[in-house]
Amino acid sequence: MTMDRDNVVRLSARDWIAIGGIAVGILVTVLGAFIHHDRLLIQLVTQQETIKSRLDKIEAKLEPKRD
Repeated sequence: MTMDRDNVVRLSARDWIAIGGIAVGILVTVLGAFIHHDRLLIQLVTQQETIKSRLDKIEAKLEPKRD
């Protein structure tokens, strides 16, 4: 930080780079967590569809045929 003669504090280039680095770090962390969460949800949906399909097959075998 630098201070002008009017007591106005200005951020130096080093400070702006540090703020940008912190912001990018937080953004990457949040984006990574979002992608991980999204993949887990896709995996859960896929497993549920597989289980539903298997359950439908079992129910079809157990149900008496109606003619």
